[in-house]
Amino acid sequence: MRTTLIPTLALVLAISSAVFVYLGTRARATPRSLILYSSLMLAYVAYLMLWRPHKLKSKLAKCWETYDLEVGPDYFLRRQCDLPDLRVQFNEVQTAERAPGRYLRVIGTPKSQVIAIPEGIENFAELLATVSAIHPVEERRLEQWQKTRLFMGAVLIAYVTMLWATNPVVVVPLSIGIAAVILWFFFWLRRNPNVPRRSKWFAWYFLLFLPLCAMKLLVAVASYLPHPPR
Repeated sequence: MRTTLIPTLALVLAISSAVFVYLGTRARATPRSLILYSSLMLAYVAYLMLWRPHKLKSKLAKCWETYDLEVGPDYFLRRQCDLPDLRVQFNEVQTAERAPGRYLRVIGTPKSQVIAIPEGIENFAELLATVSAIHPVEERRLEQWQKTRLFMGAVLIAYVTMLWATNPVVVVPLSIGIAAVILWFFFWLRRNPNVPRRSKWFAWYFLLFLPLCAMKLLVAVASYLPHPPR
């Protein structure tokens, strides 16, 4: 957490903040707005680097201490604290992937049905053989969290670009695309069986970004409409 996940998230936020300030400077924004945004982002990055690791460490310890995996005659069943029980039938397995030294992931139908099996679990070699007999196991060089960070970075940069853009050709596709991503992520987070119940409320914060997307879209569309003669 301290050497990979947290630093990459802080880097994503720092890069998106730099893009925001750069575009704001080019658009001749007021220094006050740029300083306010930068201060908020710096405070959040400091929180991620200093306080968040301690909080996550205790939370993860509690979760993994309660982790239980049952392998039945035709199913996998994962039980874990703060998560609903997740059952994946053998015939529902779409993908099996492994990050060597880290974990094995069994992905069912739909793809949100994911059971992560840490390599530190008892009888991991037997579990790996069982999963391999059900579906070929693919080795992943790019892990899921790395894909998530790249996607998050792209969305944040697109969002700050939309905020400062004035050309409707840029604003319209960006505002529609970002709004669609926000709505998709909201429902994905709410329905994901691997997100703790107490964390699902966090999805509502993402909806706060929608009004700005709608406002930018309306302004851009209005610029195309014919203006009444004076």
